[in-house]
Amino acid sequence: MSHSLPSENAVLGAPFDACNKLAAAKNANLYRAAMRLSPERQRFFLAAYASMRVIDDIVDDGFLELPDAERDAMREDILDTIQQWQAQVMAAKANMDNPLPESGPLNDSVYDALRLTLGRSDLPADPWIELADALHRDIAEEPMDEWDDFIAYCEGATAAPASIFVYLISARHDPEIGYTSPLTNPPLYHARDMAIFCYIIHILRDLPEDIKGPDRLVTIPSEMLIAADITLGEIRNAIGQGKYDNLDYLGKILLEHAWQHFETGQARSSELLSVLDTDEADTLSRLFTVYIELGSAMMEGGYASFLKDRDAIMQSTAQNSLPDVNKHQD
Repeated sequence: MSHSLPSENAVLGAPFDACNKLAAAKNANLYRAAMRLSPERQRFFLAAYASMRVIDDIVDDGFLELPDAERDAMREDILDTIQQWQAQVMAAKANMDNPLPESGPLNDSVYDALRLTLGRSDLPADPWIELADALHRDIAEEPMDEWDDFIAYCEGATAAPASIFVYLISARHDPEIGYTSPLTNPPLYHARDMAIFCYIIHILRDLPEDIKGPDRLVTIPSEMLIAADITLGEIRNAIGQGKYDNLDYLGKILLEHAWQHFETGQARSSELLSVLDTDEADTLSRLFTVYIELGSAMMEGGYASFLKDRDAIMQSTAQNSLPDVNKHQD
């Protein structure tokens, strides 16, 4: 059976067009994959992604990149903003009017989109709550000393959003009752380990860009840096000087952890196949393949070799598995 792929240039309509602008600006792999789903599920994804993107950008761009004194002065205000955001999410889940139309971080369009989707679904608000927990860690600037600290952070920062995609790829939409999923296990069960695998690959892929910012924006636990006998300052210098061989061992250590999560994640994601149609299974496979190919490229020639050819490898892996949806709409 194959019936899930949408027609080209599917019309989303208000308020989802506003959400699409937020999501399309990043044109991330998850966005490309979600745009292969049916229009009803695209709408849900866009509402969820936009609602999370709004608060994530407030924390990352509006807080974490500020100087120390400004962050100290703003910390309580940012925590209040997250509380307001959670209140809006919970109200949307309850299919209620926007409780904070003037002061809340979610504008009317994003709020209405979330209410029309999350508010008419059997998906709990847990992924949004888990994301809020991860953002609290960011705002408190809690040290990420051990690998367990990293995994705890991943639960909210990457596994929770990924669980929404797992829910949606299995969900069905009925105009009368809304969205329902036949999954017997929580979506997080299927999403967690593969999301952690993808996130580690994402960190290694984007390290040359992320290291240009403040140290607090680089999510590599101290335990891994100590094991690799390298500091963030030395990483910054190695990348700046093109001395990628100095990063090979760090890459090896992180990749070993990534592939451990991949094994569990692959087994649990394969359990989804019994409820997915042909196109849905293909979409899930395409999403995973992007990160599997990136991880394989990092392993085969070593992380240093990957960094030397990074741009070309990134372009080919993404375009091969998940072509840019925006280019097809030109």
